[in-house]
Amino acid sequence: MKRYAGLLALLCAAVISVSAQQVKHAPPIDGYKYIKIDDADHDFGDITYGQAVEYPVKMVNISKDTVRLTNIVVSCGCTTPEYTKGVYAPGDTITMKVGFNGHADGSFNKTLSILFQAPAGQFVKILRFRGKGIVKNN
Repeated sequence: MKRYAGLLALLCAAVISVSAQQVKHAPPIDGYKYIKIDDADHDFGDITYGQAVEYPVKMVNISKDTVRLTNIVVSCGCTTPEYTKGVYAPGDTITMKVGFNGHADGSFNKTLSILFQAPAGQFVKILRFRGKGIVKNN
């Protein structure tokens, strides 16, 4: 019985020791040092319910490094970004169009997460747009 108690104590000590170790991660990359966005928080204002709307977005690589646009994740299927994945050199302009299907009755707030890869690691830029869907009675 003492042997099992001793093994249990060793096992507990090992678990506590492993869980107490801290995992070191690279510091987060400041995307503001890499990409400048001209309209990162767009307001559509009032739109007619069901009317598709879109707006252009211009981003510029303001860093001294080449960046790669790898993906865009949208907050819902009602948002459709048009963009080109690829590598962008310092000073390059990245253009995209953000579309919204307009099926909102009342206020809406949507986001897009733009994923980039830089030499120092990955970073994300967030675009937001909002507005108010108005149902028109005929």
